[in-house]
Amino acid sequence: MPRALTLISTLAFCAPAFAQDGTEIAMEDVPDLVLDTAMNTAPGVDFDRVSIEVENGVAIYEFEAKDHNGCHIEIDVTEDGRLEEIEMEVSMEDVPEAVATTLQREAPGFRADYIELSVRDGGGVYVYEFEGDVDGAAVDIEIAENGELLVLSDDYSS
Repeated sequence: MPRALTLISTLAFCAPAFAQDGTEIAMEDVPDLVLDTAMNTAPGVDFDRVSIEVENGVAIYEFEAKDHNGCHIEIDVTEDGRLEEIEMEVSMEDVPEAVATTLQREAPGFRADYIELSVRDGGGVYVYEFEGDVDGAAVDIEIAENGELLVLSDDYSS
């Protein structure tokens, strides 16, 4: 446990340096409570990478793996063992009609490079995150499961 506290203290002190990309750490350096949450969230998944970053003074552990279908999955767990977010790679065929309609309306001609389903707030909020382009302009879009537009990257306007 002291090793984990030292790691968290160091990261908190250096938060600006780690706030965006995270720092890869060894699985054995992850506190048991945090690891248990990740393992219970995705049973049978072998995590191939774990990193840590500090957001608003809280250490967030990001576990990454490929699921049983070969799709990317990320589990984010706070330092106190609370599940913060699950992100799963999906295809356009998995996107609900309300989300697809909003995407077409807000970014006509959008071509997706990557799509993920983000499950937030303990499973209460489902958001589809899109990365791609429209006519060569990079576009990042987040749309709630009900079709509500949440984020449309600043560098794009339809």
